[in-house]
Amino acid sequence: MEEVSFYRCTICHRVVSPWDIAEKGGCRNCGGTRIAPTNLSMVEKVVQIAKHPRVWTWKNELPQ
Repeated sequence: MEEVSFYRCTICHRVVSPWDIAEKGGCRNCGGTRIAPTNLSMVEKVVQIAKHPRVWTWKNELPQ
């Protein structure tokens, strides 16, 4: 199973998903474009699943 990469904004430290990058060009919170790869905490994983509930189709839905 392939993983989806998540990032963290270096300005406000919020999680930035690939969908945020495709739609907003960076962080939804502050608009920052300086992001770094990150590992999500358990709570952050739950939040991302709640925001994008069809986990099994994530790879197919990601912008190319």
